[in-house]
Amino acid sequence: MQAESYFQLLNPFVFLLFAAGFFAVNAVRPSRAILLLALSYLCGAAAFTADILEYAGILRLGTTGLSILYGATAVLTSAGVVCLYRRTAPWKLFALAFVLHVSLSSWSFLAFGLGWKSSIVANFCSGVVLSLGLVFIRNHLPRTIDKVAFWAYCLCCAQCFIRPVLMAHFAGGAFLSDNFDQTIFVMALHFVVGACAVTTGMALLVACSTEIIEDFRRNSVTDRLSGVYNRRGFEDVSEAALRGCKANEFVAIILADIDHFKAVNDTKGHTFGDMVIAELGALFTQYSDHKRIAGRIGGEEFAMLVVGEPLHEVKDLAEALRRDFSELRIDTAETEGGCAFTASFGVALLQPGEGLLSVIARADEALYLSKNLGRNRVSCETDVQVDKLRSAAGAHHRRKYRDGAAAVG
Repeated sequence: MQAESYFQLLNPFVFLLFAAGFFAVNAVRPSRAILLLALSYLCGAAAFTADILEYAGILRLGTTGLSILYGATAVLTSAGVVCLYRRTAPWKLFALAFVLHVSLSSWSFLAFGLGWKSSIVANFCSGVVLSLGLVFIRNHLPRTIDKVAFWAYCLCCAQCFIRPVLMAHFAGGAFLSDNFDQTIFVMALHFVVGACAVTTGMALLVACSTEIIEDFRRNSVTDRLSGVYNRRGFEDVSEAALRGCKANEFVAIILADIDHFKAVNDTKGHTFGDMVIAELGALFTQYSDHKRIAGRIGGEEFAMLVVGEPLHEVKDLAEALRRDFSELRIDTAETEGGCAFTASFGVALLQPGEGLLSVIARADEALYLSKNLGRNRVSCETDVQVDKLRSAAGAHHRRKYRDGAAAVG
């Protein structure tokens, strides 16, 4: 085997490495897109290996067999990329593209033999199939790494059109079956293909891995039932938000607790209780944004950190949450028109130098005041102070009355 033949072995090796990488990622997080990309690199390794063995006279797969392998590589790659960013692919279109790719490639080899003309046709067919992926994903690239993967994939598509034309041009169209495997052409061909495979494969692997890591991080701090942050996530994100607040910026906490929730679980079951929690979580999600951080911090208890809004506006926000939740109707088989539920709310404003847990404790006091006053209402920390003063004044009045009555007696 000549030196250039050993060089050609780099491509099957590179394709096998990336196939193994995608299979490994798929084992961690099974995905149709990742599986398709793994199979595409595996087909690519098989195609290049069969090509090398065909030239060496070791394997007689024929031009149709090679066309099928290269066509499968292009279709699987394009479909995998589309599934990665669109979740589904137009399979009928890809099936048609595969048939046309194999048909045209096989025809070109039969019509022109092994040379620059058949090479251009085969590469153009691969380029067209690969470019289908670009059409479907161009407006679905939310992250920077996705845009990097897109442009790497663009390069991979472009080389299918540019490389064979340039090689034919610089060779003066002199590539025929007896000199087609000469060193300069083979090395350039395989180096460019290998470089594009590495660039695109690395970008797609990083994009897939980044998405998995983000999912793991998101799941570790997100309450799956309600869709908002769990207690750990809420505290972590809220602490980070507090560190980024400007001096003297308003920061408040809203706490909510579903009224009589134990009775809901006892009479209607935990599945129905989960529905109630999910509904309140959906409301908190609806009212949250980058300045309002929502979390489920207990069984039926929710919290929202509100940045940049004074206490009266935060109280209005809590009142809107209370009203919307009380107007919801959750359907049951036994109750026509659905069941209505309420929640009690407590609101507190962060004081200078105060920590998150401290203001949550004061909001909790306000929440329990709402419970004590009859539930389904919003109370502020100022209401707690008024209630304490009223209670103290009432106790003092009763003591004076008792002492006076005793003196009369």
